[in-house]
Amino acid sequence: MYEQTSLDNGLRIVSNRLEERDSIGLAIWVRVGARHELKKVCGISHFVEHMLFKGTKQRSTKQIKEEVEGVGGMLNAFTSEESTCYFVKVPKPYFEHAFDVLQDMINHATLKEEEYQKEQTVILEEIKMYLDLPSQYVQEVMSELLWPAQPLGRPVAGTMKSVSGIKRSDLDWHVRTFYHPKNLLITACGEIDHNHLSKIAQDAFQQRPGRSASKYPMAKVSFNSGHEKIRFIDKKTEQTHFVIGFHGLSRNDPDRYQLAILNVILGANMSSRLFEEVREKRGLAYEIKSSLGFFEDTGSIIISAGVEPKKAPFTVRVIMRELGKLKRGDVSQDELRRAKDYFLGQLLLGLEDTLDHALWYGERILYGGKLPDLDEIRDGIESVTENDIQKLANRFFKTKGIHLALIGPVDPKSQKKIKSECVCS
Repeated sequence: MYEQTSLDNGLRIVSNRLEERDSIGLAIWVRVGARHELKKVCGISHFVEHMLFKGTKQRSTKQIKEEVEGVGGMLNAFTSEESTCYFVKVPKPYFEHAFDVLQDMINHATLKEEEYQKEQTVILEEIKMYLDLPSQYVQEVMSELLWPAQPLGRPVAGTMKSVSGIKRSDLDWHVRTFYHPKNLLITACGEIDHNHLSKIAQDAFQQRPGRSASKYPMAKVSFNSGHEKIRFIDKKTEQTHFVIGFHGLSRNDPDRYQLAILNVILGANMSSRLFEEVREKRGLAYEIKSSLGFFEDTGSIIISAGVEPKKAPFTVRVIMRELGKLKRGDVSQDELRRAKDYFLGQLLLGLEDTLDHALWYGERILYGGKLPDLDEIRDGIESVTENDIQKLANRFFKTKGIHLALIGPVDPKSQKKIKSECVCS
């Protein structure tokens, strides 16, 4: 049962009580991410996320970690394009103490100069690590191709240049500007009393002033933008890693359930078409999958694979053939049924975990503002038809909508062959 409270200063608290759970999952969300940032400080949201673990007025870095992990809990955070999230999962007797650790990080981080200097070096090493991982780096290249010349297309961690230029005063400004009650959301799941959660949240955040929620330019999506759509990065690697991308749907689009089922059929699991054709039948790749990205105003459909360099052109051809089959509408009722059962089953399994549940509905509420309704989701999935899948495939899988990023040994001849295969028929 979901309950929600909004405080006078704008802070939102939402909880879901699950009986007979030994753990409680808790998250504090900040409505700021990579797409809110200026280019010169790209990566600052991620930098601040790191810094909030580096001590408060009451706790050292060591104490922050030990006070949660020392009772068997886990503490972590992530930064995405649209949000920053700090979360814990703890045995329920320690919930209130874990909440105090999180709120202390949000409200009283010191952002000390010496910690800033060390963490700047750590993040630069993290960026280097991503650049050395072709399967990771190629995803960042794809984002830049899909949303060029705008924040949504920039790497969440920032670049070597931008992170090197971020000052400690920039971090302080970021916290003061975005870490305020109207931009925060608290979500919790487990055997928890909502009124008690609301009371301790009010005590912790009542002194913080409310401000306007953060805003950002809407993403520009155009099939005829004139921007680069295919990029090859020649690198001596054992595998060629490539990503094929299309623009997709926003987080709350009415057709999102139809797209979710299309994705399951295409490449979301080992029973999918891409896995069967690319890996099982032809042995072209160890990893082949499709995935969806959802943002407030846009989205993506991503197909990624790692293959032997000389087999990249043929693998692209096989993928394009599978997209063509979906456009022609050859989805059977049995295949559609399996996809629906897989989606619903994975959803229900995920919601058994208190932290996964708190993160799942937190992301939905942070931007959509609507409490999730499992019956509504189930009805949306069950209403998807074979014709819906065909319509969406024809809507998105167009030759002019193809974006391709590739990292690996690739000469001009190989580039030409791969480009010639990028045709959705």
